[in-house]
Amino acid sequence: MNNFFIILVNPQLGQNIGSVARAMKNFNFTNLRIVNPRDGWPNPDSISTSAGADDVLKKTKIFSSVSEASKDLNYLFASSARRRDLNVKSLDLINTITFLNRNKFSNKNFKFGILFGCESSGLSNEDLINANQLIYIPSNASFSSLNLSHAVTIICWEFFKYFCQNRKNNNFIESEIERPLLKDMDYFYESLAQNLENSGFFHSNFAKNSIMKNIKVLFNRSDLSSQEIKTLNGVIKSLYDYNNRA
Repeated sequence: MNNFFIILVNPQLGQNIGSVARAMKNFNFTNLRIVNPRDGWPNPDSISTSAGADDVLKKTKIFSSVSEASKDLNYLFASSARRRDLNVKSLDLINTITFLNRNKFSNKNFKFGILFGCESSGLSNEDLINANQLIYIPSNASFSSLNLSHAVTIICWEFFKYFCQNRKNNNFIESEIERPLLKDMDYFYESLAQNLENSGFFHSNFAKNSIMKNIKVLFNRSDLSSQEIKTLNGVIKSLYDYNNRA
């Protein structure tokens, strides 16, 4: 299952990273990415708790930002127990699987990633605006916070069933819609921000950050196709060229 990626953001304890690797291997997932591990990498504390998932640890890749860790993916989920004030799509885990099946995301070349936050505070809003959708695990409303590796285990189990069912039914088809890589989305956001700044649209850096965050959430929620992103980039380029004619 090479198109499925677990991304840990600012994990604190090597033991927890090892437990995550173990949970992943239990369900045949081996792609682990880590953003800014607190105690550096490799971390010897991860080995004992991985319980034999050394191969997952050895191929783990380290990144400096969520954007870098997800730029080659097509779709990014974020696991969060807390309901946020961001207008990002949010579904419980079961309905997320239904969403995947309904949207024909069973293409073997379609790459998913799931973000998990650090043990003490979870994901920040700045991390979450990179996601297309939030996932939450239905649980006790008054005691909903799960241990990191437990959350990874539950989500990996559901995605394992999803992949196995599609393989059993031979549903790994070529998607009718080509989805852009997240790095293509980042290019669009950067181009849009630069052109808006050049036009004087932003009155301050604070306004720029706030507006671009809202724009990013809006477009990430829209599930745009690769062709639609190319069209939007073409629109921006055309407006730029028109405004810069001699």
